[in-house]
This record gives sequence, C-alpha cells and structure tokens, in this order.
Amino acid sequence: MTKKLLRLGKVFLFAVLLVNTSCDEDEIILSDDNFIISFKVSTEEFEQNFDIIDNQIEGILPFQIDENNIRLDVVISEKATISPNPGSITSLNGPINFVVTAENGDENTYLVDIRGELSPENSIESFELKTNLFETLVDINEGEGIIIQKVLPNTDLTAVSSTVTISDKATISPDPTTVSDYTNPVSFTVTAENGEAKEYVVTLEVMSEDYTTKCDIMNANKWFGGDDRVVPSNPDIEPRNVGTGQTLIFQKDTYPTNFGFFLVDAFRGNGTTTENGDLELDLKLNIRDVDGNIISSTTTKLTGVFNGGWIDFDLSSLHIFMKKDTPYIFTYYLVNGEELGISSGSSGNANVDSGICGALGYSGQSKKKENTSLEDWNVWWEHPWHFNFRFQGKQ
Repeated sequence: MTKKLLRLGKVFLFAVLLVNTSCDEDEIILSDDNFIISFKVSTEEFEQNFDIIDNQIEGILPFQIDENNIRLDVVISEKATISPNPGSITSLNGPINFVVTAENGDENTYLVDIRGELSPENSIESFELKTNLFETLVDINEGEGIIIQKVLPNTDLTAVSSTVTISDKATISPDPTTVSDYTNPVSFTVTAENGEAKEYVVTLEVMSEDYTTKCDIMNANKWFGGDDRVVPSNPDIEPRNVGTGQTLIFQKDTYPTNFGFFLVDAFRGNGTTTENGDLELDLKLNIRDVDGNIISSTTTKLTGVFNGGWIDFDLSSLHIFMKKDTPYIFTYYLVNGEELGISSGSSGNANVDSGICGALGYSGQSKKKENTSLEDWNVWWEHPWHFNFRFQGKQ
C-alpha cells in the first residue's frame, strides 16, 4: 500500500512539473520599444524630415511656410502609442512634449521644438490714397523705397487718407491711419519680423504740366445723330439715335480739362441739306472704364448756326483722375436725336494703328421702340475707325 501511494505521488509531481513547463513556454512577452523613428513636417508645397538627437527634435521652418497650417507625419515603434496624436497637431509655435508608450507600458518622452523662421520681409505691398477729389492705387518704387504720386489741382493735401498693405508679420511706423497731412513728403518705416527695417518716402505732387493732344487726320466719317425716318422697304432705316466713341490711353496720370470731337457738316433732317441753325442742341459725353461703366458725365450745348467743326466739353469741374496706361472710353451722342431726326457725320482716321490716335473707336445705336438708350453699354460696339478728337489737361 505504501509503495502504491509513493508511486501515485511521483506521477502527480511529474504532472505538475509538466503543466508548469507548458505555461512558461506559452507566456507572452510585451514589447518595450518606445521610439520615434522618423519625424516629418509637411504642407501642400513643403515637406522636411527632422533629425532625432537625444530625444530632442529641433529645427527651423522657412519663413514662407505657415507654421499654423502644417501636418506631422511621425513613425514610431511597432505596437507603441504616442500622445498627443500627431494627426491632431496643425501648428508648431512652441515646444511640444510627445510621449511614446511601449506595449509593456514603458514611456519615452521626446521634446519637439520646431519653429518658423522670423520673416525678413519688410515691404509696402500696396498704397491706396483717398483725397477730397479722387482716390487711386499708387505705384511703388520698391527698389528705392519711393512713392511719388501726382494729384489733381485743388487737392487738399492736409486731408489725405490712405489704406496701406505691408508684408505679413511686419509693422509700420507711423501708423498710416494717423497721417493726413502730405503737404511735405512723409516717411514710413516698415520693420520685418526679424527686425530688419526699410524706409519709404511718400511724396504727393500737384499736376502742373500742361498736356495737349489732337488727332485730326480725317479720311472717313460715319452717321452721328438721330434719324426719324421710316422706310418700309428697308427695315434698317427706322427711328434711331447713333453715337460715337473713342478710347484714350495716357502715358502719365492725367487730369482732363477739355475733350472735343469733330463733325463734318451741319445737322440735317429727313435727308435734306437744310441747316438747323435755329435749334439749341444738347450733346452728352460719358467717360467709361474698359468695362463700359460710366465714370463721369457732362453735357454741352450747341446753339446758333453750325456748319460742322469741333464740339468741346468742359471737363475741369469733373475732377477726374485718369490713371496712366489705362483705357478710358469717351462716348458721345446727340440728346433726343431720334425725336429730333437730325444728323451729321463723325470724322475719323481709317488708317492709323498706333499711339494715342490709334486706340479703339466705338459706335452705338439706340431705338426707343426697343427701349434702348445710348446710356446703355450693350448698344455700343467696337468700330474699325479711330475717331478724331482733341484733348487738354494737366499731368
């Protein structure tokens, strides 16, 4: 009996050892890897990998990069986790501690200190002036830091306001919104984020140089004025009013004082040669931008006997500021031409193709039965001729 019990005890002990050995062989060992393997900063147009040295990641982003709109691509050890989540980081404007936790719970901390480079940009990017008579976006000599702008006669140089745009992250002194007196040149200092400063001097000069031009070579003319005829056999002949237009482009900023156009003969009605010298006629001028929008308007009155010649508009009281190298379209017509039923002819040059005399000509036609007017830009079209005009102003 004793031997039998001893033999059973040995069997039980062997079974326990076998079970313990099996458990040791199946034990799961958790990883202790908790490293940042790579660290990349990206934007839509930029990406850069940063070195990892002694658990620190340091560097500078180019100043052109918006450090408040970035993406982090971080590779860590397999089975590890990282906090905070790099995918939630969209800006780098100060140190960030990232904790990488291994599968077994061991933590490893990395200090990330990547900053944006301080911007060296210190430019005035735009300078818009507003006076009692006009407003304009001025040209800037960036290389020399000079802003010189011609202004209209009678401009109040003590009551000028400005809207100024400068480089991102830069500052300007004095504050342009506090400056209104430009009687003398005004100096502004633009300081970049990195401390580099640049001076700009703004000088306003009243236009005083007389400017006169005339385009008077006449080898073509077209209908100008009204027509009250109705010709059933010719549907193109019916009540209408026809105007003329001419584009002017100046090489310098200009203040116009006079604009004139030429008609080849007297106003006639119903196809006769009767002069309408007893009529008082109103003619209207609309000055338009390149899209046909009316900038300013004026009228002139024609009285007494008129056998053809120049008809002028006084523009001095309009205080128009005409920007250099900018098309301005002068459209003019006989007021109530369709009702009056009288017409003349606009003279022009069919051959010129360059210079101020060679800019685009226009013709327009309105009809009351179509509820149109020569005030409407959609009744005007480009004409192949360049119509005669004379012009006076200041530059």
